[in-house]
Amino acid sequence: MTGNSQWRRTRTALQSLAVAVLLAGCGGSGGPHMARDDVAPLIRLADRISREGPCAQARDIRALSARRVDLVNAHRIPRALAEPLSSGVNALVAEMPPCLPAVPPTTVQPTVTTVPEHGHGHGHKHKKHNDHGDGGDGGGGGGD
Repeated sequence: MTGNSQWRRTRTALQSLAVAVLLAGCGGSGGPHMARDDVAPLIRLADRISREGPCAQARDIRALSARRVDLVNAHRIPRALAEPLSSGVNALVAEMPPCLPAVPPTTVQPTVTTVPEHGHGHGHKHKKHNDHGDGGDGGGGGGD
C-alpha cells in the first residue's frame, strides 16, 4: 500500500469520526447527544491526529481509542451514537501508521587508497651494471 492511499484512507476515517463526534455533541435536534465535556477531548484528538506525523498519530489514535472505551464503559455514549463512534475509531486503529524509529544519517568516510608508484626506491632493487672497467664487479675490461 502506498503512502498516499494509506493517507487517503486515514483522512476518510478521520472525517467519518469527526462527523460522528460532532453529531454526537449536538443535542439541538432532540436526538441522542453526548455531553460537551465528553465530546471536546475526542474532537481535539481527531483534529490533532489529522495534522501529525506517524508516531504522534499512532500515540493519539491509541489515546482516542482508550478514551472511547472509557466513555462506553461509563455509559456516557448513547446507544444510537456508540456504533458510529466506535466504527470511526476502529477504522483509525486499523489504519494506524507504524511508528518506526528515526534512522540517524550516516556519515560516509571517504576511503583513501594509495597506489605505490613505480620508480626508484620502492623495494625493487636493480643490479647496477658497472662496465666502466674499474674491475669492481669482475666484468668490463679493465684489469689484466
